[in-house]
Amino acid sequence: MFSSRAMACLLFLGGTTAGFSGPADETFFQERVVPLLEANCLKCHSHSAGKMKGGLTLDSRSGWLQGGDSGPAIVPGKPEESLLIKAIRYADAELQMPPKKKLPAAQIQTLETWIKNGAFDPRSSTSPQLSDASWWSLKPLKAPKVSGQGHPIDAFVRRRLEETGLKPALEADRKSLARRLYIDLHGLQPTPEEVTRFVEDKTPKAYAKLVDELLASPRYGERWARHWLDVIHFADSHGCEHDVKLPNAWRFRDFVIDRLNADVPWGRFIREQLAPDVFFPDEPQLTAGLGFIAAGPLELSRAGTAPVTFDYLDRDDIVTQTMAAFVSTTANCARCHTHKFDPITQEDYYALQAVFAGVGKGDVEYDTSVEVTRRRRELNGLLTTDDPNVLLQKKYVAMVRDWEAKRANVPVNWEPLDPDVFVASGGATLTKYGDTSMVASGTVADQEIYTVTSPVGLKRLAAVRLDVLKDKGLPKGGPGRAANGNLHLAEVDLRWFPAG
Repeated sequence: MFSSRAMACLLFLGGTTAGFSGPADETFFQERVVPLLEANCLKCHSHSAGKMKGGLTLDSRSGWLQGGDSGPAIVPGKPEESLLIKAIRYADAELQMPPKKKLPAAQIQTLETWIKNGAFDPRSSTSPQLSDASWWSLKPLKAPKVSGQGHPIDAFVRRRLEETGLKPALEADRKSLARRLYIDLHGLQPTPEEVTRFVEDKTPKAYAKLVDELLASPRYGERWARHWLDVIHFADSHGCEHDVKLPNAWRFRDFVIDRLNADVPWGRFIREQLAPDVFFPDEPQLTAGLGFIAAGPLELSRAGTAPVTFDYLDRDDIVTQTMAAFVSTTANCARCHTHKFDPITQEDYYALQAVFAGVGKGDVEYDTSVEVTRRRRELNGLLTTDDPNVLLQKKYVAMVRDWEAKRANVPVNWEPLDPDVFVASGGATLTKYGDTSMVASGTVADQEIYTVTSPVGLKRLAAVRLDVLKDKGLPKGGPGRAANGNLHLAEVDLRWFPAG
């Protein structure tokens, strides 16, 4: 068993298995190399032991071929160039394996011989690797070839029936068919009148017409949204021991119903729930789709008593939900170790957590209308523009005139600041007068920075004005301290910060 220090050398395992493939090679590997690895390595570096320190596994060829955090250390056929050999020889004080006691000379010779002959290793991995494109959930979807008459789904049904020696059931009567359609698409029983209407409709497309009618109904989205909400463990409350209702959770529920009724493509459905503000910035009504991220439990008790723990566990829920819903892959096992069954490493898991690190749960205001958002952006642009030509456009003349008229009689009250800290960088002395104005005296520097801080008693700050005043004590009465009384103001930097 290797300590954490031994990882420094074990992480370098890697390489290929060129040459070395005969029966004698396999016997040597199974009888000499495997027991050595099991006795000294696999307790810390194998899927079966549940320990993969540094991302390295030694219980398969693919494990040491891929290597760990530090890359490959075996150069097949060249033991002198292999870091593994340097480590077990204790050639480097910082790279010694095992760390507690050096291997006997005979065991070192065994590993040297193994690598010299090509590092033969027939073992296959029992856990999928991230690069393993054969993992079922990572394969792209492909439509299978079907043969036979009727609906393509019937071909799969017929094949299973044939495999089990069963015969198809008799075709359902129209009354049963109507009932099945309503229950399947709406989750509700049809009324007697609806059944009668379908039974008596003898037109060739009566069935297709009823299907289209049921799909077009809002009841369809209400019925099938439940399945998606179950997949992502949605609830309209916190869902924990201190269970509190989430008053706006219904907006996400209605969003899912609406999108199913609108028959949006799957790819868009995903984007609308993970990042609608990024993919569809001009469709603010899709903001409700972010309820996907907040659909899980909200442990406000832990958020108040253990906020760091809360953040990690909350992000764990988001990662788990996202991967399970969209990739058909569990990910949360990798929170503690590289996944033993799905192709997710611990590094992958925490990289996924980082994607959601800036996410906070809470109520967010948003516009439900594209037109409102467009107008809001336009007006905010007018408030913040520094281009007078924008406000002088013909379409804004009346608006500007009304604004000026309303502001014409509004009194302007300038409140003088009362500085509590005032210092000069160039050696001058600042003195505050009783009217809160200040004068500089003493050293006259070529360039100087005055830093002045003052409490601000206003709840809303509309403008800031800087007055430079004449003073008999200044050269030529000021307002500057230059010989001719001039003052050159280069820059004013305003910063607002909390008291204290």
